[in-house]
Amino acid sequence: MALGRRPGPGHVKFIVEYPVVSAPGAGWLEPASITRFARAVEEAGLDGIGFTDHPAPSLKWLNGGGHETFDPFVALGFCAAVTTRIRLLTWLSVVPYRNPFLAAKSMTTVDLVSGGRATFALGSGYLRSEFAALGVDFAERNDLFEESVRVMKATWTGDEVSFEGRRFEAIGQVGRPRPVQRPHPPLWIGGNSAVARDRVARLGQGWAPMRGPKILARTARTPAIESAEELGRLVEDLARRLDAVGRSVKEIDIVAGAEGGRLTSEMSSEQRLESFAEIERIGVTVTSVQVPRDSVQAATEAVARFGRDVLGQ
Repeated sequence: MALGRRPGPGHVKFIVEYPVVSAPGAGWLEPASITRFARAVEEAGLDGIGFTDHPAPSLKWLNGGGHETFDPFVALGFCAAVTTRIRLLTWLSVVPYRNPFLAAKSMTTVDLVSGGRATFALGSGYLRSEFAALGVDFAERNDLFEESVRVMKATWTGDEVSFEGRRFEAIGQVGRPRPVQRPHPPLWIGGNSAVARDRVARLGQGWAPMRGPKILARTARTPAIESAEELGRLVEDLARRLDAVGRSVKEIDIVAGAEGGRLTSEMSSEQRLESFAEIERIGVTVTSVQVPRDSVQAATEAVARFGRDVLGQ
């Protein structure tokens, strides 16, 4: 199976999350390193780079396996200036943390400065302490998610928006300039639950579930997806939900990890390709690549090898 440049629908595409590591010597926080890695991702033939969203994580969560982050919108704007092709993603943005007008403005700006290369994966969040630190009611996160997406979509039309929200009131506000992509940049909905799949059917252009063991799913407050077979059943469920509202699963990106995307593991090119073929057979269209985090040099070399040995670049 030769994925090559994946010229159209029906071929798995590859994205990578930028590692934000402040450990001495890692080098990930240096502007030159961001430029170097983003360009390496593009040159290797991958399809996108993402930044995740934790503005106020707890030390307990970080010490327990959590990860540091940049502001995703600022980081994506930086990457827009040093790349020309790859998609720029929030991977993912926690919608309830922000006023929807502020979030829409940040997203629009990324889309504009990148020439229409933005994709936004959205989640409702799971860290109670982070919600508390940001002054957001954790119990309202699902209602806030729904409200915010409605307002952002209305804002992206460029028309006046009047809306009485839970924490704000809009009286004839407008979102201009509008994004390059119309009606708006693609929205991927994160989460493993039936609620998330229902949101995809109603609101999204992609579904971004999280594969992993039960312990990881408990931490993220979402049902576990431990196997490709289980993921396949959920893709079928999503297809039924889409069909019920007059949409097709063929117009939706399904975003999920594969064993072959772990570049820290020892796998042959053939094994990696079979791993990607397995998830493609169940409907996955986009998968993530995980790079070594110890150094920018090691990660850049791993991406280059992946491009050469797997993508044929």
